[in-house]
Amino acid sequence: MPGLKHEVLAPGVALMALKTPTLPPATTTNTLIVGRRRLALIEPASPHADEQANLEAYVQRERERGAQVVAILLTHHHRDHVGHVARLQELLGAPVMAHRATADRVSFRVDEIVEDGDLIALDEGHRIRARHTPGHAPGHLVFVEEKSGIIHVGDMLAGVGTILIDPGDGGDMGEYLGSLRLIRDELCADNTRLVPAHGPVIERARAACEALIEHRLRRESKVISGVGAEGRSFDDLLAIVYDDTPKQLWPLAAMSLEAHVAKLVADGRLTRVGGRVTPAS
Repeated sequence: MPGLKHEVLAPGVALMALKTPTLPPATTTNTLIVGRRRLALIEPASPHADEQANLEAYVQRERERGAQVVAILLTHHHRDHVGHVARLQELLGAPVMAHRATADRVSFRVDEIVEDGDLIALDEGHRIRARHTPGHAPGHLVFVEEKSGIIHVGDMLAGVGTILIDPGDGGDMGEYLGSLRLIRDELCADNTRLVPAHGPVIERARAACEALIEHRLRRESKVISGVGAEGRSFDDLLAIVYDDTPKQLWPLAAMSLEAHVAKLVADGRLTRVGGRVTPAS
């Protein structure tokens, strides 16, 4: 489709990377357009008028050839994932579909609640299966396009930058690791490609999941060793665990450390009283 920036990932599956106010080094969020006559828009995220115009022009061309948008699918509630939703809802009259925990956190109307395993049937063999993958956000969903094996994984993995787990916003490190294992063990086949919300398509899907799980567990081990036998203040622990991270990023790292500590407390391995973290007795 000349003049409109997009990438065809498979027949009936197109990607548009559109600018959003997301965390650097990422600058865009990936929107998928799935289907031939019955279309689903996954992650229409940009709040910027010029980028909204790009997606709307793509959709309009599809409508002129007889296609209809029948679903607007949300992975989760964060602002760099929902910036275009309300406008498209009004413009297209298509139902916005999301998990209940996402519906509770957005300012616009969610028309249909999506549960783990729900199927959105499109046409010509295109079907999207939703799987609930909490951890980054309570209502996080990934969307499996079953014909092509392409999965929009939202903020479960990143093609650029890192995934932030913020307990203050419903993030849960234990759930996040469990969701990564679900993607690795149940959803990844030899032909699977992962479309993260940010960055390029991930081709080696199972290996990418495994590498991210191992990275988080290495950080967890660093938390345990940093606490030591006598315990540490949270601030001292932050300096030890994230000594490989530039100090200007420590405010974000502190959120991740909160998530790791909360998981280890729940696992019965650490105790936290106020600002001090100690081994569990």
